[in-house]
Amino acid sequence: MTEDVQAELRVSPFRRWFGAGMVAVSGLVLLNIAVMRPPSGAVVQLMVWALAALLLVSAYKLWRDTGEAVRLVGTRLETGRGELIVDLADVEKLERAASGLHGASGFTLHLRRQLAPRWCMGLWWCAGPRAAFGGAASRASIATLAGAVEQALAKETERLRVR
Repeated sequence: MTEDVQAELRVSPFRRWFGAGMVAVSGLVLLNIAVMRPPSGAVVQLMVWALAALLLVSAYKLWRDTGEAVRLVGTRLETGRGELIVDLADVEKLERAASGLHGASGFTLHLRRQLAPRWCMGLWWCAGPRAAFGGAASRASIATLAGAVEQALAKETERLRVR
């Protein structure tokens, strides 16, 4: 039986282009500096090249990862390909505080068990007893997903209380 998608978090094409583009432009500027006006010290020159390469690789990863989606299906948060991110049965609480360790306008899930570290740049990350969502997506779409997760958690809590 396939369950319906209650909420989906996607990054708009403009945000994908803009975010990955800005990171790539930063890398290209450093690459230009490294080629046209190389720093005098070998260590500094190596650092400029390394940072330029890191930025270009990050731009590619940001572009690739923001093409993905996060979906709430039943009691699971999963990727657009159906890979499990978090099962809501493992969630203790949802935190939307501005000072949390999550992406811009995002939210954090405090979990009952430890998760292996993994991340999807610009969308979500999991490490230890936390999973956070947000970043490159719009505030409205993140709020929609957070609201749907809160509703699903409330239903799950009510279901367990009735038992």
